[in-house]
Amino acid sequence: ILLYHQQNTSLMKKILFLLTTIMLFSSCSKDEDINITNLVGTWDECYDNPYFIMDGTVEYAFYENGTYQVYSYDALSHMEYTRTGTYVLQNNLLILNTEHSEKALRYHIVWFNENEMAWQKEGTEYSEGSLGSDYKHFKRKKGE
Repeated sequence: ILLYHQQNTSLMKKILFLLTTIMLFSSCSKDEDINITNLVGTWDECYDNPYFIMDGTVEYAFYENGTYQVYSYDALSHMEYTRTGTYVLQNNLLILNTEHSEKALRYHIVWFNENEMAWQKEGTEYSEGSLGSDYKHFKRKKGE
């Protein structure tokens, strides 16, 4: 009887340890919320994927007052375009309200550090060939 009791106690301790470990790791989030001050600055849209080549420049500038500006240059047509608007950062969801559109653009920031970030358009999933409109990769402009 004593051996049976010791085996059950040992098994119960193992189960309790396993449950505690599972609860500890499930309560931790691997996606930390992005502080809006870390987003402030100028970011160049870029891609290292050899299947996607940008014929120009796209640059996003985020300001502390909640406004942003997008500058784009098309190297093929030599056309420049600038659009402005306001932005809101809710956890890792970036909402871009453009000046001349009623529909906001919504992106999940899926990867972020002080020098690079990546966005995925809400309601889409990354797949080969979705670069550009659904998935965006940025590098912070040097000197900022």
